[in-house]
Amino acid sequence: MKKPSVKEVAKRAGVGTSTVSRVLNGHANVADDTRERVKRAVEELEYTPNLAARGFRTGQTNAVSVLLPMIGPEFYRRLLISIQQTLDEADLDTALFPIVGDIKLKRYQDPSALPYYADGLLIASLDPDRIYPEGRPPFGKPIVLVDAYHPDYHSVYFDNLKAGSVAANYAMGIKAPIAYIDVEDSPGMFESPVFSERRLGLQRTLQHQGIKLADTCRVPISVEHGRLAARALLARQPRAPLTIIAACDELALGAMKEFEAAGWQIGHDINVLGFDDQPLAEDAELTTIRQPIEGMGQLAAEILLKALAKRLHNVQKCALAPQLIKRRSA
Repeated sequence: MKKPSVKEVAKRAGVGTSTVSRVLNGHANVADDTRERVKRAVEELEYTPNLAARGFRTGQTNAVSVLLPMIGPEFYRRLLISIQQTLDEADLDTALFPIVGDIKLKRYQDPSALPYYADGLLIASLDPDRIYPEGRPPFGKPIVLVDAYHPDYHSVYFDNLKAGSVAANYAMGIKAPIAYIDVEDSPGMFESPVFSERRLGLQRTLQHQGIKLADTCRVPISVEHGRLAARALLARQPRAPLTIIAACDELALGAMKEFEAAGWQIGHDINVLGFDDQPLAEDAELTTIRQPIEGMGQLAAEILLKALAKRLHNVQKCALAPQLIKRRSA
């Protein structure tokens, strides 16, 4: 009697084969009713997967590894969802490998580490030159950078230099002193180029017009740290009107809350700009520089699929442009 295939299980359950794979491998991002349908189809068809044999026979795992600095922030949630949705169309799964601390880093520098058993590799928000001693991942299959740029790799990234310039130009138009809440980024292997480029784009534009920042401070990324930064600015007794540019929406939202609690009128006494256009930014009516997060993830996954299909003959460079979103806060 012929053994049932994963495609038959998927058809019986009314899902894609990648969903069947996620259920069989115990992934958490599957709806409960979907998981039950897949399990029921497996039982009814008496399906027995043999993934190791398939990988040995074909040399393919039907999976893509994603190296990234963390998985908690909303940015990475949105980015990873868009990547997986695109890879789903090719029945490919994603395996996430956050680099947290030196122990994980050393493990992922080993050519025999688990991330390098995949069919392709996505590296998010990290510079390969910093994290690999030889300057290149120990991986001979397609590699795509997302939210990062490197001349030797396929790269899909947001133009953060331009974004900083856009924010500076808009702030200058308000004609009030400008303070900057920056991200406290630890220098070294995990230093992100995102915030240094936003800072550079902002500074260059202001300097070109002979304008100096009225104040600045650096804090870690969170809404609460945005509030703490605002308290530090308020302690120096600034005068209204004041414009604050924050390096990301979380910091901007915290600053808005703190200044409002101190009696400053948002959009009049204090103007606040952020970056990224996270969902909470719209709810809070925060003026921000929109970053096309979903579009960036989708495009990176599409380039990886083309590379896997051997349809690319040149290194792809895709810079996504910023968009100013004007709301009540500025």
